[in-house]
Amino acid sequence: MTTYKPEKYSSLAPYLIVDDAQKLVDQLTTIFDATTLRRFDREDGKIAHIELRLDDTVLMISNSTDNYAANKTMLHIYVPDVFSTFQLAIDNGCQIIEKPVNKEGDPDTRGSFYDIAGNYWAVSTQTHPAY
Repeated sequence: MTTYKPEKYSSLAPYLIVDDAQKLVDQLTTIFDATTLRRFDREDGKIAHIELRLDDTVLMISNSTDNYAANKTMLHIYVPDVFSTFQLAIDNGCQIIEKPVNKEGDPDTRGSFYDIAGNYWAVSTQTHPAY
């Protein structure tokens, strides 16, 4: 039976257009243990389209072009250990926005950083039940 989307894909996937997609893919693979699901390269060797699995989410990325300029966005991801993930990000070229902290009334311990393409990442681990 054919379905309307690939197996184990969510209905919504963030899509990043960046100036150096391979560099970002390498960084995200290191930080989040991302795995490549599909990849299509342009004739010049740059990434036309790549799909990475980060835990239960598919993130799509491509190199910018004259018709599709690089963009920046904010992403939030839950991870098993916010402290180790945050430190791995910083050790691999990300810029600190805020070190992980658990703020009063927040069920998450959260930190944030910019990746090499300038995207804002919030990384969190739920430390107290939300409800």
